[in-house]
Amino acid sequence: MKKKESIIKYYKKQSGFYDITRPLFLFGRSIIVKWIAETNPKGLLLEVGCGTGHLLKLLARNTDFVLTGIDLSSDMLEIAKRKLNSSVKLYQTDLTDFNPNEKYDAIIFSYVFTLELDKRKEQIIKAKQLLKPNGRIYVLDFHRYGSTLYKRYMNWHGIEMGVELLQLLESEFKTEKKITKKAYFGIWEYFLYEGVNEKYK
Repeated sequence: MKKKESIIKYYKKQSGFYDITRPLFLFGRSIIVKWIAETNPKGLLLEVGCGTGHLLKLLARNTDFVLTGIDLSSDMLEIAKRKLNSSVKLYQTDLTDFNPNEKYDAIIFSYVFTLELDKRKEQIIKAKQLLKPNGRIYVLDFHRYGSTLYKRYMNWHGIEMGVELLQLLESEFKTEKKITKKAYFGIWEYFLYEGVNEKYK
C-alpha cells in the first residue's frame, strides 16, 4: 500500500476520536497559535494537514487571517467543516498537488512532516513556492525519540522522527524563533519553529 493511501486509511479510523486523544501528545499547538497571532495578524494563511480543524478554529478566534486548510482525509475534513465558519476554505488534497492562484502570508505545518519524513525536502520546496516574499512558515512537530521502545511504538503508527527536519528548515528559511521541549519527562522531544521566506525566487 502506498504511503498516501495508508495515511487516508489510518485517519479514517482515527477521525472519530481524534480530538479526544490528540491533546495527550500533540503538544505546543496553543503556543504556535500565539506566535502566529503576534507576528502575522492578517493576510492569507494556509494550514497543511489541517485535520479536524482544531488549529484553524483557534486561528479564526485569534487572528484576522483569511484561512485555508488542506488535508488528505475526507473523514477529517468533514469534522472540520462542522466546526468552522463557511469562510474557511477546505480542500481534500496533498500539498504536492495543491496549486492555488494565490500566494500565502503564512503556512503552518502541525505534526505533518513526520508522517512522511523522507519527503521533507519536497514539501519545503513546495511551501516556499506558495509563500509570498517574506512570508512565514510555522512548524510544530516531533523532533527526537527518547527511547527505543517509544521509537518502535511511533513507527508502528507511521511516524518517523529526526533532527534533520529542523536542520533543513533552518537552512531554507531565516530563523525567527525555535524551541525544543521534552514530553513526559523525555520520552520524546518536539519542536516549534518560525522562519521567514527570504530566499524566495
